[in-house]
Order: sequence, then C-alpha cells, then structure tokens
Amino acid sequence: MRFVAIFFAFIFCICSVAGTDIPEKLMEVEQLAFQMCELDGTVGLTWLEVQTCEVTYADEIAENNIPIPSEDNFIAADLNKDGTLMFDEWMEWVENEESTEETTERSG
Repeated sequence: MRFVAIFFAFIFCICSVAGTDIPEKLMEVEQLAFQMCELDGTVGLTWLEVQTCEVTYADEIAENNIPIPSEDNFIAADLNKDGTLMFDEWMEWVENEESTEETTERSG
C-alpha cells in the first residue's frame, strides 16, 4: 500500500529529478502503482481507475499529506489523448515537464 501512496505523490506532480532522467527507484514505484491501480484488465490507467485508487487508499493518502492528482494533470499526461494513461506516457510527460521547467528557469 505504501507504493500506491508514493505513486500519488509523484505521478501528477513535477518531481525534483536531476536533468531529465527519472530515478530508478521512482520508476519501480510507479510501475508497481500502475499495476495496483489497474482495475479493468486493460493496460494503462483511466481517470476512473485513478479516482477509484484515490478512494481505496484515501486514508493513506491523507496520512501522508499526498496531493491528489487533478483530472487536468491526468489529461496533460495522457499524451495521445485516448483516455488511458500508459506508463510510457507518464515517463515522457515527466521528462518533458522537467525540461520545460529548466528552460523556463534559464529564460526567466
């Protein structure tokens, strides 16, 4: 269950990773969370599955003060806009967001 709590801490927020590489431990945690929150037998997470996971693990999320991902975050991370967030999409989204942050910091 702790993995799911960590999942919500990272999946939809921009994590403070160096460069655009996602740390291996975070990758492992995210992969496990994707598996644990998967409910419909289809690879990837739908927004309904994310919401269900939030309800299922609400106590743990609250205990750890983990921010709840918004539907806007989900939509942004669903790069092909098919309504299903794949792990590869999540990785690309995190890497792109990190790159965007670095570019903004340099130009700002």
